[in-house]
Amino acid sequence: MDLDVRPLEDVVLPGLVAGVLSTLALGACARLIGKRSTAPVSAVSHWVWPQEVNQTARPRARHLLTGLAIHHLMSVGWAAVNAFTLAAIQENVRPCRSSRSERRQRFALATALTVVAAFSDYVVVPKRFTPGFEFHLKVPHIASVYVAFGAGLVAPFVVEDFCRMRRLAAGRRSADGNTPSD
Repeated sequence: MDLDVRPLEDVVLPGLVAGVLSTLALGACARLIGKRSTAPVSAVSHWVWPQEVNQTARPRARHLLTGLAIHHLMSVGWAAVNAFTLAAIQENVRPCRSSRSERRQRFALATALTVVAAFSDYVVVPKRFTPGFEFHLKVPHIASVYVAFGAGLVAPFVVEDFCRMRRLAAGRRSADGNTPSD
């Protein structure tokens, strides 16, 4: 079975966008409750330095950089799971698919994968390998971070679809002899 997955466009880009959006959400949620914006993402560094987890409220550069690296690597990993699952679904579902059904599949899968990621992060894995956000944020804030993550998984494809529709519309206008007004 040869799945149609483009490494950069389907895995790395959505993973990085999901990582960036969820990092921004982490910082915003921390600021909302009066904490440093770097604290929640630095808490991920407890994977490497478990004895220093309490120091992430005022993180050192090594906590922040380690937390960012782990967070973004895991985001790209989840994006890979998303991309390969979507490719497997599309290969096993009827061969001719509309862009609307593909869009629905992308949103549904990103939503399901986000729930699975949250469940595995806080229920399946040992406490030692949780993201550590719980050291600084409450459950509603963590939920919003996962929503931002899920949005990041589909954002590149939404932008790509929007740009493709604009090009098609511009092509139709120029074929009709109309020129777009700037």
